[in-house]
Amino acid sequence: MLKSVNSRRPREMRGQSVMPYFIRPMDWPDLLQVAAMEREAFPTLWPPTSYRRELKNKIAEYAVCVRDNEYVEVPAKDSRRSILRLFGRRKPQEREQQQLLTGFVGLWYMSGEAHIVSIAVREDYRRNGLGELLLIGAIEMAQRRSQQVVTLEARVSNTAAIALYEKYQLRQIGIRRGYYSDNHEDAVIMTSDKLTADDFMEHFTAMKEIFEERYGETPRDYL
Repeated sequence: MLKSVNSRRPREMRGQSVMPYFIRPMDWPDLLQVAAMEREAFPTLWPPTSYRRELKNKIAEYAVCVRDNEYVEVPAKDSRRSILRLFGRRKPQEREQQQLLTGFVGLWYMSGEAHIVSIAVREDYRRNGLGELLLIGAIEMAQRRSQQVVTLEARVSNTAAIALYEKYQLRQIGIRRGYYSDNHEDAVIMTSDKLTADDFMEHFTAMKEIFEERYGETPRDYL
């Protein structure tokens, strides 16, 4: 159970409109919240993703979206608990505060392709532009790694996600039949043009400007 609490630490912002969110690389303390978001977004996923393994994966990169100036309480890691259990003694569960994570995105880099393997937003924070923000982040991360294209799979029934990807010039190039194990739904394969192509760069820059005009600027620590 994650309990939300208020933070008194203000984030230093410049004068222009700024979203109350920022993106940074995923780190070890984030894993509990990320796993909870995965269960919420993909309840039928089995087995769950081992994010401990993913953080060690040299071809993978993950980033999280953080709600600025807001914290949650999570169980504190305490190695002494296991020792106390051996002697039949119970210890009240300690808790600690962490920055509230509202979404995450993961990529695998393979042969010049940046494959978006996961993108999720906490349910209470959807419809605030965060899915689009994470997609922008994924494309920027791929560009920083000098990848040629961005690719992903989407459920054929997820028309909202498909529309978002098409907005950023990811095209449908094929179908994976029965791709999803929970209901054997097909997946649409989508990929971008070359990330260095002039047309793609101009369109991507324009889309980012439109996004910032609507939602505000967002610090992105991976840049």
